[in-house]
Amino acid sequence: MPQSDAQVNLLLGGGIDSAALIAFYISRGSTVQGIHFNYNQPSFEGERCAVLALAQYYNISLNTIDLGLKIACTQGEYHCRNATLLLSSASILSTKQGRFAIGIHAGTSYYDCSKEFLEDIQRIFNGYFSGSVQIEAPFIEFTKKDIFKYCKNAKVPINITFSCERRGDIPCGECPSCLDRRALDESFRYL
Repeated sequence: MPQSDAQVNLLLGGGIDSAALIAFYISRGSTVQGIHFNYNQPSFEGERCAVLALAQYYNISLNTIDLGLKIACTQGEYHCRNATLLLSSASILSTKQGRFAIGIHAGTSYYDCSKEFLEDIQRIFNGYFSGSVQIEAPFIEFTKKDIFKYCKNAKVPINITFSCERRGDIPCGECPSCLDRRALDESFRYL
């Protein structure tokens, strides 16, 4: 049997998706454990500041894990990142049961942000944990704009999130994440 529905481990990167995940599960009465990874990404410093701010704002516990490796990146896509982070999270469980949530969403061409990935990674977890560890992605059918709208409606503190792939201090303003964030900010400016 999985852990109580009241507890969930969230993979947090400090962006809008992370903030939405926290708000989503807290609104459902779940106890949230945040997990943030250092895989030597250029944005780690900014992500870390945002994750700490979100953890403090929502009063959740947070575990930061240094993977001790650099996940390779080609043209903005990190190789096997979501699988690596999910498997790493599950590998340190003190019991052989639990729930993990990840903020992947529709509108991206990356395999590890797809329904197929969720089904495949769940099969792997079922092999390791006999069905006692569940992977959840509550926003898998949401676009980034839908998540942003959810955040606005749920009064999520978007201003403390960090969305940049290239820098760890101040957003570069040029990477795909920065451009998406600017477009979202502009489209919802008057809401």
